[in-house]
Amino acid sequence: MNFDTFYNIIAGQPRSARETTSGVNPLDRSSLWPAPVATADDVEEAVRSAQEAFPAWSQKTYKQRTELLEKFADLYLAHANEFCQLIATECGRTVGNAAIEVYFAAQWLRYPSKYEIPEEITEDDKKTSIITHEPLGVVAAICPWNSLGKIAPALATGNCVILKPSPFTPYSSLKLVEFAQQVFPPSVLQVLHGHDDLGPMLVKHPRIQKITFTGSTTTGKQILRDAAETMKRVTLETAGNNASIILPDVNIIAVIPQLAGGLWFNAGQVCIATRRMYIHQDIFDEVVAQLAEASKDLASSIGPIQNEMQLVRLKRALTDANAAGYELLPLGKTEAAEGFCIQPTIIKNPPPDADVVQQENFGPIVSCIKFSSLDEAISLANNSDTGLAASVWSGDISAAKRVAAKLEAGNVYINGPPQPDPYVPFGGHKQSGLGVDEIEAPPKTCSGMQRLDTWFMHNTSSVMDSKPLQYLLGPKPDSLVKSVSEVLKSLTVTKAFGAFIVLFIIVPRVFDFLRNLFSPVISIPGPLINKFSPWPLEIATFKGKSHLFARALHRKYGPIVVLAPGMISIGDSKEIKRIIQSEDWVKSEAIYGNFRQDFHRPTLLAFTEKKAYSRRKRMLSSMFGIRYIRSLEPLMRSCVDAGVAHLNKLCDNPSKSTIINLQHFIHGLAIDTIGVTTFGGSFHVVENGSHPLPSRLKAGMKISAVMQLISWIKYIPFLPKRDPYIEKFTFDIVDKRRKEAGAVKHQDLLQHLVDVCDDSPGSEFRTSDVQDESVILLAAGSETTANAELFTVIQLLKHPEVMKKLNAEVDKWYPPSEADRATECAYSQTGMTYLQACIDETMRLIPGQATGSPRETSKQEVLLGYKIPRGTTVFPNTQEAHLDGSIWDQPEKYIPERWLEIYSQNQTSAMPYWPFSAGSRICVGKNFAFQEMHISLTTLLRKFTFEYVPGQDETTVFRIAQQLEADSYKVRVKKRF
Repeated sequence: MNFDTFYNIIAGQPRSARETTSGVNPLDRSSLWPAPVATADDVEEAVRSAQEAFPAWSQKTYKQRTELLEKFADLYLAHANEFCQLIATECGRTVGNAAIEVYFAAQWLRYPSKYEIPEEITEDDKKTSIITHEPLGVVAAICPWNSLGKIAPALATGNCVILKPSPFTPYSSLKLVEFAQQVFPPSVLQVLHGHDDLGPMLVKHPRIQKITFTGSTTTGKQILRDAAETMKRVTLETAGNNASIILPDVNIIAVIPQLAGGLWFNAGQVCIATRRMYIHQDIFDEVVAQLAEASKDLASSIGPIQNEMQLVRLKRALTDANAAGYELLPLGKTEAAEGFCIQPTIIKNPPPDADVVQQENFGPIVSCIKFSSLDEAISLANNSDTGLAASVWSGDISAAKRVAAKLEAGNVYINGPPQPDPYVPFGGHKQSGLGVDEIEAPPKTCSGMQRLDTWFMHNTSSVMDSKPLQYLLGPKPDSLVKSVSEVLKSLTVTKAFGAFIVLFIIVPRVFDFLRNLFSPVISIPGPLINKFSPWPLEIATFKGKSHLFARALHRKYGPIVVLAPGMISIGDSKEIKRIIQSEDWVKSEAIYGNFRQDFHRPTLLAFTEKKAYSRRKRMLSSMFGIRYIRSLEPLMRSCVDAGVAHLNKLCDNPSKSTIINLQHFIHGLAIDTIGVTTFGGSFHVVENGSHPLPSRLKAGMKISAVMQLISWIKYIPFLPKRDPYIEKFTFDIVDKRRKEAGAVKHQDLLQHLVDVCDDSPGSEFRTSDVQDESVILLAAGSETTANAELFTVIQLLKHPEVMKKLNAEVDKWYPPSEADRATECAYSQTGMTYLQACIDETMRLIPGQATGSPRETSKQEVLLGYKIPRGTTVFPNTQEAHLDGSIWDQPEKYIPERWLEIYSQNQTSAMPYWPFSAGSRICVGKNFAFQEMHISLTTLLRKFTFEYVPGQDETTVFRIAQQLEADSYKVRVKKRF
């Protein structure tokens, strides 16, 4: 598919037109490609086709629709380079800025799969009320470059969409929908480009049920008037003259780069970018001066305005401001005559009611204004007809929250530049919009009452089912008290002990035996002893061999086996996908109920109740967004650089080589990385050789693995619920952060936890929860990632032809002649496909979660024809799916090349490959892990060669994650240069 020919897409087919228009390249004013102009007949055909496609599309399950959106996201990212170039050309952006947009656009396609459409049921003694949600029908999306934010929720909820892109930037939308035809049924997603009369035709069309629009307030109001005739539902995202308030206690040095980056990204052409900046008078001059200085460094990379009409408006605003005598601070970039460029400008302290302040300047212009009191700042910020976004910057989070609560804006950000999040409703107040397009329900992990925003859906009328109310009271014998008294009188110590043995040991065992004997699980293949006793599995777990135990059972008995009473393992890939993704079964209480340091306060990893898990995940989700993780790249790189320096020192000998314990080195590197990104500083394990934390973590993981299956251990008296060292370590560091509140502002993961912590009565996230989540970050963020890195290097050492090929790819992206150049994920992570293939192939062969994340049946289920009772723990055995010979060619062999073919066909998400699990319980640290592995492995392979040392023990054990049993793995390291 080429990227220089463009069509409207109607009924699944590309359509040219007699009349075309051409966009303009903002960089040099040259004409771009012809784009077809849709006619009234095209509109009629598109609407009719959408109506015909609607019944079949709406009858698909929500999961089926979101799986197609996931596939669409994969296809989109597979052509990310082409879309980056296209967006950069039509919008005048840098390719880097376009890449950010492409990535986030893919996330908008993915986020609906984390939700579900709820059925609300309320019951009382007389009736049951059921409220369901139904799609509206045909939706017209009229928007410039944020179309996927409109398309994804509409398609996910069962609607058909007709997209109308901006006449200034039609190309990426036309090509996007052309690609979508490879994924969706015909007519589910169509696109029409045309003149100014096309939008009104869609708005007024009687068979279009919903309009979703992004653009000016004036046009939005006209859409409301036109849509009223046919009573359409309308969602509007319109102009936002956004305000930022900077309080006097802010850390100026820390926030200035963020302020500047948010102001000038995409030349200020971002709907939620700040236009008005209110700065406390005590720091006004310093903030403006530093902002101007920081902005000069960015000025050279600020692109043009997208179109000439907007450029003229901005120039007029600056001319009027200059004529009025306001102080203008140009920021160093000259205006190129050949393009739509304008000099970024700070307007210093204009009157609050000046035109340049009160109008939205959609471009690189910001007004900086003094304030003396909080009430004045809030009043000035709210003195606008618009209210799309606002931000507050302060060293005191509590003070910032109080200010934020009083701002009249749909989205308020604290200590960060405004940025939309797919998982948070996005809409404006006042004249900045009407409604939201997101799926506004708890993620699919929620149970009980849920709410789904109905902008794309109808509520049906309630369905009521009457039922009788009965009270049954049993008789109470008059002699009950007397009988009990007589029994107690006759009771002796011997009899009491015997009764205890019978009632609490023998009788329960008999009942367990009978329950297991008559359970449907008895018919499932597996050793008879496993069906009546947990001891075989518990012994294997004590030894760290549960993954080998399950593997041996599957080899002998097939794809479904009994592990222990009430516990089975499933190795069939289709059933595994159904369990962890399509139906997203709840986590097993029998397993994760024991994986808690405080039984009543689980961590994110150990939540089994869906609603509680959803709340905790939302609370922590900002910590794992790709943009935030990208911001941690310099910290990760500093640890890797320290590791490189350490190896260089060891290799500082005539042979330029040394033998190291690779396991210790990589685990130390991972611990240091978690230290610097989570706790504000490296633990320096690599340089110093040791730290108490890693060994304590390993011991804790071993205990946790045993407690998962052997729950009675937790009842041993005086057994500490937390490792004393880790307890003190986490408490001290959290306490230190609390004492530093307002004085020092950290930007690491722990600070996010501390910021949302609340020790008030009834709080769901207290200091103890911060400690427990910190332990999970330490363990999961270091141990599991380190094991994946270690196993990857081991596979490379055992397969020198693969290592050679990977070294060639590393040198291609980072030539040896540029040895001092830093490893940059934004530059090379998506492009170094062979490295990713090596990592994926390693995690296929040696998955961290070898037996999968255990789930539980909430009702009676059927797996491979066997009835599975409610409450059964089901292990979706990842390693079985990863080693299935009917799916993978030579599954036991390490062949990274198999992934290159999978990537080229955009089939990654279709493969039975779940090293990070899937569905709502997919590992939240997946992006963090991949970024850390990319930086570490790429940098190490650039600087050193690694040679296999024979005789190393490669036996693995399973302790929460699969790892080497031995404490050492020796390799020879040699400097490359």
